[in-house]
Amino acid sequence: MVKDKKTAFVIFVVIFMALWNLLDFLYCTVITKAGYQFRTSTDLLIPLGMALVLGYLQFLRNE
Repeated sequence: MVKDKKTAFVIFVVIFMALWNLLDFLYCTVITKAGYQFRTSTDLLIPLGMALVLGYLQFLRNE
């Protein structure tokens, strides 16, 4: 377990973004049989926003 909260937050954001795009890639290629297209809004901004909010609530919020 990472003891520094900021490091854990950064690792969480990176892993969240990677998993989001991996699952989107798998959905596009396996389920819908369409080509994967990276879009800034749906593949970068939305998961980044979600990761920042969830990471803040989980790691950086003082209780």
